[in-house]
Amino acid sequence: MSYNDLNRFDLVSYPMDEVSVSEEADDTSQDFDASTRHLGHLSIKDPETPPPNTFHDPEPPKEACKTGRLSAVGHLSLFHLPAVATTLMLVTFYSVHIRWGGLSDEQLSYLQFAAKGHEALILISLTDILMHRIRYNLLHEENGVPLGFLSSSFVISSPISYFFSWELWATLLRPHTKSNYAKMNTQVTDVLIIISIILSVAAAPLSAIVILPRSGWWQIHVPMHVESDITYINGPLWERNLTYHPEYTYLDSSNGLVEGLDRLRDVIDIPPVSLHNSTRQISNISFASPYRVISITLDFPSLIDLQQQSLAATTTPLKYVGDFYDISWQGRPVEVLTRTRQKHLGDRFESVWDSKANLTEAEKWKMFRQAPTSRWKQPIVSVECSFTRMTGNTAHFEFKSNITANDVLLRTEDNNDFKAFLDNINESKKTGKGSAARYLFLDLPDNHVSAAILFLRVVGDLDETGLSLCRIHSRWAEADTWIEYGESVYKTHLDNPLFDVEAHFRRSADADDLITMNKDWLQNTSRQVPSSNSSYHDILNYCTEKDPFQISRCLTISLSVYMTYILSLTSSWTSYNIMSESFLDSPQPTPDDIVIYKEYFVGGYGYDWKSSRTIPFAFSILLLHVSIVFIHITIVLWSRHPWYSSSWGSFGQMMVLALRSRAPDGLGSVGAGVSSSKTWSTSVSVRVVGDEDRLEMVLQNEKGGLSQYQEVGGEVEEEGFDRGSSLAQPGVKYH
Repeated sequence: MSYNDLNRFDLVSYPMDEVSVSEEADDTSQDFDASTRHLGHLSIKDPETPPPNTFHDPEPPKEACKTGRLSAVGHLSLFHLPAVATTLMLVTFYSVHIRWGGLSDEQLSYLQFAAKGHEALILISLTDILMHRIRYNLLHEENGVPLGFLSSSFVISSPISYFFSWELWATLLRPHTKSNYAKMNTQVTDVLIIISIILSVAAAPLSAIVILPRSGWWQIHVPMHVESDITYINGPLWERNLTYHPEYTYLDSSNGLVEGLDRLRDVIDIPPVSLHNSTRQISNISFASPYRVISITLDFPSLIDLQQQSLAATTTPLKYVGDFYDISWQGRPVEVLTRTRQKHLGDRFESVWDSKANLTEAEKWKMFRQAPTSRWKQPIVSVECSFTRMTGNTAHFEFKSNITANDVLLRTEDNNDFKAFLDNINESKKTGKGSAARYLFLDLPDNHVSAAILFLRVVGDLDETGLSLCRIHSRWAEADTWIEYGESVYKTHLDNPLFDVEAHFRRSADADDLITMNKDWLQNTSRQVPSSNSSYHDILNYCTEKDPFQISRCLTISLSVYMTYILSLTSSWTSYNIMSESFLDSPQPTPDDIVIYKEYFVGGYGYDWKSSRTIPFAFSILLLHVSIVFIHITIVLWSRHPWYSSSWGSFGQMMVLALRSRAPDGLGSVGAGVSSSKTWSTSVSVRVVGDEDRLEMVLQNEKGGLSQYQEVGGEVEEEGFDRGSSLAQPGVKYH
């Protein structure tokens, strides 16, 4: 209003009984003059006309609360059943591993809308629970509800500002009630509000976490008649003390050693200087068979000088694990990932199987499925070679891997095998007879190694003896083994990266799980058909001819690949049918035999508890909401008088109730805001006042009385006296 408007009002004065506020807001077709254009304008009327009591025609009386289990069930089903049913349905989906298959980006967008809908259902449920608590305290609790809690249910969808306001914390920290029952009742409401705020904030991300499926591989089941045909490897496997004589040939004319070494040429060749800063690259190479690959790395993060350090680490799955191909059946999906695991049958085919001769095929298949499975083990081999020249009767070798002792000193007086080796070399020099390439299996008592091989190196006409000592470290390590659709080679995944030699071998020194290789075992595994030379002799010859000045690097790579290949070989395999009526077709598995067990997976989206660590956490919070709903339903339905209310379901309705109530005396000086915590902790109730069954919001004083009704007939009554008010009754209609 401008200054001129104020002057205009000052020029005219009216008697007070002739001035009234225009309240005929309904009647837009009549008296639409200048005096009714603005709410703040005064209107001049006949002083005999009584002022209207309401803005419009009075509404009919309404019930503040209702009773009856049937109506309560309907109300609870409408507000809580959708959210609870959705959450429990998602729990079922995750429990049975529902798979969606391939989903497009558009379909994932639809699921995001579904997640938003689930969030909205949770907020509706929380709002109704909190509203029920507030309404019940307003209508039926003598101590009412703190004033700061009135708006809690209306801001549940965006509670951050309310969470950091005095409205909430004033009541939490400085409760106004004094009786134990009132304090306990307020504390229950406190906890419910805090939990509701947490759930409302977390509902959006948690709904998205559980509704949006994860992309991954999902296991499919194999028909019983297909899975009954098993293949097992004759054990024992994964022995650490290798002393026995192998019963099978390692290399023959079809997979000769020279052909295998030629396949290593690209790895043995030193890369250009510009490529020396490689980043732990792992190469997959074929050695004795193009259908089996050996993973090799020469790049180690803890070794700075890659030029002078000759170290290689290699691994490959067991032979028959990688050579055994998939099986097919009718209805099998096309793009299938096959994971192979080992199954331990134990004595099931000896004691249990024979003692239950009348087992059905389904029972046999069930017993087979119950046998434990685990990951395959595969060899990890690390070889390091060091070159030195003889100084008298002593040879000193330096290593840099820190797997075991870095310095090795060989002296003829301490090692008879080394002395005989040198004597043979010197005799060959004197007589001019003998081979220029020789090797020796050494025992190194102070070194924690699987084996050690000493190679003699003679370059051209140089009259000096060069020696290369190669230390072999090997152990069995568990790995995941699988083959993808369209691939011909199995892939493996170790718990620790292949280049982490410290994790693989330095811990082995403490755990004593290092493989030890006997001299006889080393000699027997070097047999070739039809060549009469040993494998180690051919390896040394190959490396000498390839690059005489990089023999240590060549020996390191060649020995590591060769020893990995040898360790991956297994004995024969046998087929067996567990459903067969007779065991005469093939020998039954023994406790030492290991079954090659196949599991099949298809890619796509789906629900699985293990697909993300956040999923169990998300459901733990969402199921908290479900628990609160069940508690709320139990309280409502199993109370003596089932009760619910839909009154004052919005902030506007609550504000209208406050506006039509008599102004309390206890809220002084709050026109510009509330700064006192005592105001928010003051209890407020809804009571029936007067003879017209009128519901009003009343404020309680410190002694529990209603502060609006302390004056009767113009005289002040005794403080704390409550006159003309009562509790609202279910089913009764009020103005």
